[in-house]
Amino acid sequence: MKKFARFGLVGVTSALFVGFAATPSQALVVHTAECAATGSQGSLITTGWDYNDFGIPNLTMTVRDTSSDGHHVQIRLLVGYADTTDYLKWHYDYDGAGTSTVVNSYVPAGGGQIADVGIEVATYEGSSLVSHCISWV
Repeated sequence: MKKFARFGLVGVTSALFVGFAATPSQALVVHTAECAATGSQGSLITTGWDYNDFGIPNLTMTVRDTSSDGHHVQIRLLVGYADTTDYLKWHYDYDGAGTSTVVNSYVPAGGGQIADVGIEVATYEGSSLVSHCISWV
């Protein structure tokens, strides 16, 4: 009888751990977006955020200059709320063809539930837009 009681406790405890590990809220949620414009390419990876959360704890944006055309490339984060979209500041890569810039960041809670998140990637000549693209996760 003692052995049965010990096995039962171990079995129940194991089942609880498996149950907790398998719930969606415990899983690491990852979302990605990518787009390319003439001369530029960009990507976004978010971790720990899902639709309608109030903040994004971890995100990585990468912008790459894909053309030796003398233009520079930029990327910025777009955060969509229920009735508005925030266009955050641009991050630049001026180092020429084949180079990239990586930006690690986050979005603090406080602006409301985040309905969607995306990137805008652009190629510029000075302050003039040459091409751009937008992609949402």
